[in-house]
Amino acid sequence: MVLKRIIYQGFRNLVDAEIEFSDDFNYIIGDNGAGKTNLLEAIYYAGNASSFREKEDRSLIRFDAEFLRVEAEAGCDRNAAVFLDATKKKIVLDGNNVPRISDFIGWLGVTIMSIDDIWIVRGAPAKRRYFLDWTIAKISPAYVAALVEYRKIVRQRNRFLQSLSENGSRKLFEVFDEQLINCGNKIYQKRAAKLPELKQIFAEFGANFDLKKLNMEYQTECPDMELNEQVLKRVRPREIARGQTVVGPHRDDLLFSLDGRSMQHYASEGEERAASISLKLAEAEMLYRTKGERPILLLDEVSAELDTTKRDILLDLLRGQVLYASTRMPEPDHASDGRNRLLHIERGKVEVS
Repeated sequence: MVLKRIIYQGFRNLVDAEIEFSDDFNYIIGDNGAGKTNLLEAIYYAGNASSFREKEDRSLIRFDAEFLRVEAEAGCDRNAAVFLDATKKKIVLDGNNVPRISDFIGWLGVTIMSIDDIWIVRGAPAKRRYFLDWTIAKISPAYVAALVEYRKIVRQRNRFLQSLSENGSRKLFEVFDEQLINCGNKIYQKRAAKLPELKQIFAEFGANFDLKKLNMEYQTECPDMELNEQVLKRVRPREIARGQTVVGPHRDDLLFSLDGRSMQHYASEGEERAASISLKLAEAEMLYRTKGERPILLLDEVSAELDTTKRDILLDLLRGQVLYASTRMPEPDHASDGRNRLLHIERGKVEVS
């Protein structure tokens, strides 16, 4: 699927506009702070009704606007709109109101690639869980509903654990444990089903960047990725002492290694960047294999910290519709196709060449 047109109002620093895109490469060129990332974010928002940068999406409303609205038209006569103001969010897909975000995510396949993706490899476990969860959510939107329910259960269970120090009743352990096990194992089943494919494709893309024996392993306290009563009883003293649920999908991690050595301890910055790019390319390939359509690739200054060789490798690996945001155009070999489109952006205003 390709994005044909986007219309946005009141979004970030962008001047309200309607933009049409090429089915191939679209170069978004402008200075730092001109609004390149905001334009990519508007496209991502149209496909997922959420931001890849903000948890609170009301901060996306432009300072002088009372609401934002983003509309998108894609191939196969599909269209969507997201409206947001201070009190409500309204989502419309193909003319029908969408009550749940899980019914909306993935209608427009989108993979965002950013210079900040390096933190998936070198950062905290939450970054890696976020990447894994969103990759699966775009393939299986029902996974979002399971995540929302699981997080709700964890919050309730944490409050219960904290209340134990205030003479709370321990009789509710059985109830909360059963809820955590049932919902947590739904998440584990989805992760276990998708991880082998993600691991394989990740290594294949890494080989293009000369990352030898690039590997990814899942780390959890739950044997065989299964939450059960025995696991919870084993960690119960820790949970009571901390007032927190200490095992389950929300505590797990992905471990990256290169030639058998931990990337977090031994990899160079160039290797970390190549690995993070390989992760995002693997996400896009999984979307393609599942849905039979190439996702839209949004590149936000991804090549800025790459050497010339790795930049050329990346550009050669890109497939489908690409929106390439940067302060400057790539080398002529990658920018001369007549099907490409050039968009200049300055102070939030986009001009199409």
